[in-house]
Amino acid sequence: MKLCASGLKLFAGILCLALLPCAAFGAGAVVDCSGATPPPAFISINAALASLPKAGPNSISVVGTCQENVLIVGFTDLTIFGNPSATVKPGDPNRRLLNIFASQRIEIQNLTFDGGLGVVVHDNSRADFTNITIQNSSVPGLTSLDSVVHIADSTIQNNTRSGISVSGGTFFVDSDVTGTTVSGNGRNGIVVLTGHLVLNGGDGVTPGTQNVFSNNGLIGVAVENSAEADVNGDNRIEGNHGQFGVVVVHTSSLLMSDGSISNNSGVGVHCGETSHCEWSGATKIDNNGNGGIAIVDHSDAYLDGGIDVSGNTHNGVYADLSSLYNSLGGNTINNNTGDGVLLEAMAVAHYTGNDTMTGNASSPLECDTTSLVVGDVASLGKIKCKNVQPQSPTQLTSP
Repeated sequence: MKLCASGLKLFAGILCLALLPCAAFGAGAVVDCSGATPPPAFISINAALASLPKAGPNSISVVGTCQENVLIVGFTDLTIFGNPSATVKPGDPNRRLLNIFASQRIEIQNLTFDGGLGVVVHDNSRADFTNITIQNSSVPGLTSLDSVVHIADSTIQNNTRSGISVSGGTFFVDSDVTGTTVSGNGRNGIVVLTGHLVLNGGDGVTPGTQNVFSNNGLIGVAVENSAEADVNGDNRIEGNHGQFGVVVVHTSSLLMSDGSISNNSGVGVHCGETSHCEWSGATKIDNNGNGGIAIVDHSDAYLDGGIDVSGNTHNGVYADLSSLYNSLGGNTINNNTGDGVLLEAMAVAHYTGNDTMTGNASSPLECDTTSLVVGDVASLGKIKCKNVQPQSPTQLTSP
């Protein structure tokens, strides 16, 4: 009898081992918010969450329109996806539609979040959003607080305040298949404070994989309060209705390669208050309503070659208040309705190469008597600057 009992235990142990790989993939749940699918399907996402262990991997498949405010607290390795799509509307319009708190590796896919107080990720969480829509929130559509968030191939639109608001942490906007669009929001497209913003655009083909920040009530992209922005690939910041298409202020930095800042109502880019801005690749800053680039309040900006700043109303580049404008040459600053470059109030322009500057309504380069130009500017044509200091070969090669 003991042998038989031992044999049964051995069989049970083998059976458990055989089942372990399945268990390692975690639990899953199905949600049909219409109630049409019989149990064990759930009729709400919150009910499905309550059935799952906090530690994954776990997944929830959703169909229908769910009327609820979804709360995710303390989960790890959780995926919630529309199958193939689903919508979440608020049960309570005065609460967050989706709240991700103190959770890691949360993936949200193929869902629309419509109304309420939008979506928030906070308390050092990590969340990835793919192919989602966030719209009609009465506050910012998507808020990230001290967290790491990736969003790709998604739409953030028609929210009463900003489309995306970031404070601390790191926020990525990626373009994998269709690109991400942040459009029609009442205030800014995206604003980042103290954190790190990364915009990874597509391949420059239309239609293609571009990220678009357009038609927002104020600023397309705002980088403020010691924040950093790395902008690469086909990112289009266009048609925004405020004072600036892009604003970089309060000791912040912007590094942008390729992409465009065009057709905004105000200045294309405002770089101010001891901030640093730099452009490389084939970036275009064109056809903005109140100038192309403004470098003000002890800030510095670099054009690294291949940059086009043309067709702007007023000046192509404006620098004042002890700010520095540095051109490495090979840039095009044409057909602006003011000066190509205007320096005022102890600003400095440093030229280490030749730019093309034609068709500007006033002058290729104009300075007040307090400002200084360093470098060879003979190729620019008839300029209006008294304080010009040619740069010697020794200066050019010094470390």
